[in-house]
Amino acid sequence: MNPWVECRSFSINLDLPMRERYADVPQAELERGARLLSAIMAEMPAGAQYLAAAVRIRTRGRFHSEFVALADRIGSDWRSVTLANLTYDLVMSMFGCSTLALATADGPVLARNMDFWPEDILAQTSALIYMNRGNKLDFANAGWPGTVGIVTAMSSKGFAVALNAVTCSEGTRKTGFPVLLFLRKVFDDATGFDHAVQMLTEQTLIAPCLLTIVGTENHQRVVLERTPTRCVARKPEADEPLVTTNDYRLFEDKPRDSRQAPSPSDALYQTTCRRFDNLSAAYANHQPTQRVTDEELLYHLTDPGVFSEITAQHVIMRPRQQAIRMFVPRRFVPNGFA
Repeated sequence: MNPWVECRSFSINLDLPMRERYADVPQAELERGARLLSAIMAEMPAGAQYLAAAVRIRTRGRFHSEFVALADRIGSDWRSVTLANLTYDLVMSMFGCSTLALATADGPVLARNMDFWPEDILAQTSALIYMNRGNKLDFANAGWPGTVGIVTAMSSKGFAVALNAVTCSEGTRKTGFPVLLFLRKVFDDATGFDHAVQMLTEQTLIAPCLLTIVGTENHQRVVLERTPTRCVARKPEADEPLVTTNDYRLFEDKPRDSRQAPSPSDALYQTTCRRFDNLSAAYANHQPTQRVTDEELLYHLTDPGVFSEITAQHVIMRPRQQAIRMFVPRRFVPNGFA
């Protein structure tokens, strides 16, 4: 039996007024969203509630009506929904991930493990959300019921993006744009791969991050190594695999002071080189003329050298084919999804 289970999916009609947009989301999905929201809020730092209003101001109210609509359907309040979409900015040190951008005979593929807490509830509530406009796909979000921001998604305009966590000496920038919400803005506004890269390069963000972006052609593969204000683009040599875990590979950042005591959250980052090396070795002899199946990718994503204790999702995206699939570890849903 495979150690992964494919996720459910549902659709959102972006042409509907915001107050009607979530009316057709299945009740079971809403209940899962409420369960996840409760788990996330239980881990929020003390005093975080005031940030909801600050986000509304910083984003010029761009997402506020969506937060309100979701809160009404889930049975919560807009501040809690807003804060749930700030999880990366607030607790990025608990956010891992291993990502591969591979050149193939069928165009580039982006495959990744999403490592985050609470991993069991995240896996059990995971769903592919198809955001449609004019009866056609606008973008697909590998997320959860109640999500507005984006961690992993594919656009109908020919690109896909995956977020990995990283820390840097610059720290965070309070006046920056929340990372997950800016990714959503990119999927709303970008017209293609080049435009998405430009947007993700130029914007000041709250937190540092690593952004893997692939397009429809094999040369359209890049990792943006971001601090809140700076960016370095890491590209593969010719058609070599492009791997991302949780450290800078090109950007030169000041090392941690050796006298500083390690944070408990550093444990996740201690595995970054192991995961990078194992995923790189798996495709060291891969040729761009070869095809690669989803099953092969999943085999390597679930390898003990790559898999993490907090891996909650496996996602595979192929922008040229407009194909996206999401799976979760079977150990979290031993009987599959109902």
